[in-house]
Amino acid sequence: MTDDLKKPQLRALQYWDVDGVGELTVGFFFLLVAIVYYLQESAPGSLLSKIFSIASVLLICGGAFGVRWIIQRIKERTTYPRTGYVAYKSDWKNKGDVAIAIGVMALLLAFVVFTMVTDAKLIDWGPVVCGLGLGTLLVQAGYRSALPRFYILAFLSLLIGAGLVVSGLSIVLSLPLFFGLNGLILLTSGSLTLWRYLRQNPPPQDTPDEQ
Repeated sequence: MTDDLKKPQLRALQYWDVDGVGELTVGFFFLLVAIVYYLQESAPGSLLSKIFSIASVLLICGGAFGVRWIIQRIKERTTYPRTGYVAYKSDWKNKGDVAIAIGVMALLLAFVVFTMVTDAKLIDWGPVVCGLGLGTLLVQAGYRSALPRFYILAFLSLLIGAGLVVSGLSIVLSLPLFFGLNGLILLTSGSLTLWRYLRQNPPPQDTPDEQ
């Protein structure tokens, strides 16, 4: 009986990620983060750098809420008209995911602030820290939805982070590259998933009114 109850819940959770809209939106967000962070670090100590430092903090803080709002708006135009709307119960979908997301975002925010106020060598490990944070969120998404592609994305995130640290690039290039590369990967994954979803689920045809 328990398994019979879990199957509809799993299908509902997978439905949230069936169209790839989430990866597309987060991918665009990561590209924006990469641009802002690069502009912040390209002219250290300048007024422009301080402005973009504040912008990066605001971007990270508001990203989780803004991205979800955008995803919902896109789904209302693409997904729900094709395959219907699913109302999720907050007790089994949102609470655990939100707690993990807030924890990881807080960790990344603390690290960004740390890079702004200190010159410690730990800064060089920024891509690995970000890779662990992003990987944690992606593994959680894969575990929640039982979709293997999220585990692949998590592995690629860790691989990119470790590779950038080993490369010896300065933080000015390594963190923008981390977010930029992960953004491109998420855009690719989301685009392929959305393309497959749209092919399998054409828009409903308007039926003419009977005379």
